[in-house]
Amino acid sequence: MSLQEFKDSHGSYYQLNNIKDKPITIFIHGVGLDNTMWYPQKNFFSSKPVLFYDLINHGQSTGGYKKLNFEIFSNQLLNLINEIKTDKINIVGFSIGALIAQHFTEKFYQRVNKLVLIASVFKRSKEQIKIIQDRYSTALSGTSITVDSIKRWFSDDFLKNNPEVYKFFYNLLEKKNNEDFLSAYKVFVESDQYNISYLNFKMPTLIMTGENEVGSTPLMSEGVSKEINNSELYIIKNAKHGATIEQAEAVNQKLNNFLY
Repeated sequence: MSLQEFKDSHGSYYQLNNIKDKPITIFIHGVGLDNTMWYPQKNFFSSKPVLFYDLINHGQSTGGYKKLNFEIFSNQLLNLINEIKTDKINIVGFSIGALIAQHFTEKFYQRVNKLVLIASVFKRSKEQIKIIQDRYSTALSGTSITVDSIKRWFSDDFLKNNPEVYKFFYNLLEKKNNEDFLSAYKVFVESDQYNISYLNFKMPTLIMTGENEVGSTPLMSEGVSKEINNSELYIIKNAKHGATIEQAEAVNQKLNNFLY
């Protein structure tokens, strides 16, 4: 079954497997990327009910938002699932997508069947906040952070042996609209200012990150796991931020076992 392309009435671009099984699993990408980052998951879950969409200010979805926040991103997801007329969903969120998933779940927990958080930040230290603020300032000045990002996301050996992955992410990050990106990136940088109550997170939850991740560390994933009672923690071996690609087989198997 191939993915079909759509745009909802609010201008959100998405790709959907036209499969009647429920619930649909919705994948939320990272900041500065778009739905195409999930290409290993699109292949693996080609026979499952899945949906991949572009966040506001990303890819082929509506852009031009000067100010963004988690409420706007959550409402985008809510509008999307209402438009496809589905009640409960599974969510797989990566990086800022994992944060959006948490903010959405806090408010609309009755719509979430299962939750997967990949590479989520959680209670950054002052030092970690300064690092991300400095990176944001660099991007704000007009200096590209693309090469630095890719090297943080993947191991040197993996990039050396998979030059097509480097090229894919380089092209993806360089083609983005910088003003749109910076509005979204600011939300990610300031995410510690947005509190989340985990009181109603009673759905089965899988939390994972790469063992060599420096921005969304295993310690952070442990912290989120302690907040969510019905959660499972999985640290992905030999992986950094780009675990969904570098360790696609392990990630996909874990997702499949958890979701289906």
